[in-house]
Amino acid sequence: MSPETSSSPVSRIPRELVLPALLALVAWAGGAYLLHQHVVSPHNQRAVESAATAHAVVLAGRVAEEVAERDRYLESVARDPATRQPGRSVQVFRDGEVRVGAGENPRLNFALVDLLERGARNEAQALEFLRTGSDNNWQLHGAAATNGGVALVSEPLAALEKVFSGFDTAAGQIRVIQQFPGGPPQPLWQAGQGTGQTVAAGVPGSFLKVELRPSAHFARENSIAPLWLLVVASIGLLVTLWLLWRFIPRDTPAPWQNAQPPKRRSADYPGVPPTPTAPRATAGNEGSEKSRQPAEDRDQSPGSAMGAVRDFPAHVFRAYDIRGIAGEEIDEPFAYQLGRALGTLALHAGEELLMVGRDGRNSSELLTGCLIEGILDSGCDCVDLGLVPSPILYFACARGRNGSSGVMVTASHNPAEFNGFKILLRGRPLAEEKLQRLRQLMMQGPFREGRGSSSQQDVQDLYVDEIFNDVALAGEPRLVVDAANGATAHLAPRLFEHLGCNVTRLFCEFDGDFPNHPPDPSRPENLAALVEKVTETGADLGIALDGDGDRVTLVSRSGRIAWADQLVMLLARDILARNPGASVVFDVKSSRALGELVSQYGGLPIMGKTGHAPMKAKMLENGAILGGELSGHIFIKDRWFGFDDGIYAAARILEIMALREQGLDELLDSLPQLVSTPEILVPVAEQDKFALVERFRAQVDFGEATLDTTDGLRIEYAAGWGLVRASNTGAALTLRFEAESEEALEAIRARVTAQLKQVEPSLAL
Repeated sequence: MSPETSSSPVSRIPRELVLPALLALVAWAGGAYLLHQHVVSPHNQRAVESAATAHAVVLAGRVAEEVAERDRYLESVARDPATRQPGRSVQVFRDGEVRVGAGENPRLNFALVDLLERGARNEAQALEFLRTGSDNNWQLHGAAATNGGVALVSEPLAALEKVFSGFDTAAGQIRVIQQFPGGPPQPLWQAGQGTGQTVAAGVPGSFLKVELRPSAHFARENSIAPLWLLVVASIGLLVTLWLLWRFIPRDTPAPWQNAQPPKRRSADYPGVPPTPTAPRATAGNEGSEKSRQPAEDRDQSPGSAMGAVRDFPAHVFRAYDIRGIAGEEIDEPFAYQLGRALGTLALHAGEELLMVGRDGRNSSELLTGCLIEGILDSGCDCVDLGLVPSPILYFACARGRNGSSGVMVTASHNPAEFNGFKILLRGRPLAEEKLQRLRQLMMQGPFREGRGSSSQQDVQDLYVDEIFNDVALAGEPRLVVDAANGATAHLAPRLFEHLGCNVTRLFCEFDGDFPNHPPDPSRPENLAALVEKVTETGADLGIALDGDGDRVTLVSRSGRIAWADQLVMLLARDILARNPGASVVFDVKSSRALGELVSQYGGLPIMGKTGHAPMKAKMLENGAILGGELSGHIFIKDRWFGFDDGIYAAARILEIMALREQGLDELLDSLPQLVSTPEILVPVAEQDKFALVERFRAQVDFGEATLDTTDGLRIEYAAGWGLVRASNTGAALTLRFEAESEEALEAIRARVTAQLKQVEPSLAL
């Protein structure tokens, strides 16, 4: 048979049906897949979990019957200690005989002594499995008060294993575990194999749980088989193909085969005007040319994507600044649209100029260019300060004659992949609900339109001269400056050398990857290199700055770390001597001793929320002369402008050292000596952290403690305090503890973390 006359099933299918048939196949197969993924599979998962839970409850009930029988036996022994049963040990201890090492088979250990003491007090208690005896095997123990003493009933786990071995392990892996409140699970017995999600059922009247991890067989028995989906999809596909065969006309193109309508010529349709074409740009309509560019061309420039409405991620608009992953959450269109919104806000506020600075991150220069472009497109003018620390921007806003508003492109102390924006409008930080309204403006407008002018300016010399004329040092202090490869890498050593210091540079080169350590001086592990260099060189002081220079931590000659709340105490003692009655603001993470010291020196202590923006707002609200938070932000209004500046704060501490002729070690020794932890960061999902703190506050009974809910939960005890709050700069909870002694600190820490673990067992504490 020649090729011209050969025939196959495919060749007999009309050409017009091939594409519709393929579309039908894709539709039915895709529909079956989606139905399985989003309906059948979740239903099966719920059904298996429900059946497994019910089975676990049945098993727990059987264990509960055995526990109840042993409780009844314990009660009978309490009434008559002579009552004994084979395989169960009964020991009676008279008053004064309960001590570690007493008794036999088993001898009393600390856990048994505690059990007997609670039994002697007639406290309601459940039976407990403990590792006792000479072989250190699990035994079930119960204690009950008798006439003139207390009885201890003991029974080996093997007696109960006879009951456990009767469980049907075809259902999956079965585990019997014991878990005391706040303690880890203790596996007692296990059998069978499973692959599914583990469920658990508590055994009433005990610390026991029965866990069941369903087997594949159990899951199949309690699930809907997906075979019927395949059957329904096959039938539907066959019906669809029949309908296509029946109703699609032959020899005529289907609608989707008409890719382009034929060009219509005016000669073909007399009296009907031809289809108009897009107008060409002329001298009179250049302004509208941008809107007529093809979408793919417009997207090549910052202002294109920009004009389009975008749903910018809400979580990057944090409590007091904007911060997220550069290139993903914070990208060029984001920066451009932010510039348009901020230019609009500035003009509405009567500001015609915005100052812009950036840190040394790899993404900062590109984001700054897009931000400035957006500002200019709003008609607002802009001054580019270049690569500078945040305090330079704040200084320019405080000293500027033409405006007091600006934007700093920085992610502060966050890792290299982050970036963001700190915003000042008329000298006040944009924070809280104002940032949320800024997001709405970025997405929806309306924006001012115009073309502002831009210029560049370097104000670093003016900043250095201002501090040089303000701070007086004596001699030639030896310093080690750790700039963490951040924005202060050049400025900080230059300033301190100008003040007459002998400076050793540590990581004072710009590098947006932060190769030596993260730019966060509030973490002890990030200070290890500085401590080593200070002790190696015999320097008088080590200065650690964060990525944008607004935070500082100091290291003494002996390698002792001075946290920011201690530095605020030193500054308060100096400043309040000249300004009695002035207010000092500090955050909830700061030492209790700080507030007491401020009161002692005649100041007014005010505790506020953590964060540079809330701190600035609190200082403005109360006319405070000094402020600080544990993370390193220190705000000095005495002889300075009141913004957070790590470099200036370090210079003022150097001045105090010179005036008192004391090193930092001696100054720290003169402060109240309390025991504390640094900030402890516990990873938590970004969307869950605030709700978790609220659940912790609502569910836990803190007894005699006093609660402060200024920011999270500060739990005040007589001997110290603990703090649990949601971090505003990362996906974590922040914990901190302080007490009068190591013992009190550990007790408070253990109590708070155990309660937190009860509320959320998955926390990595």
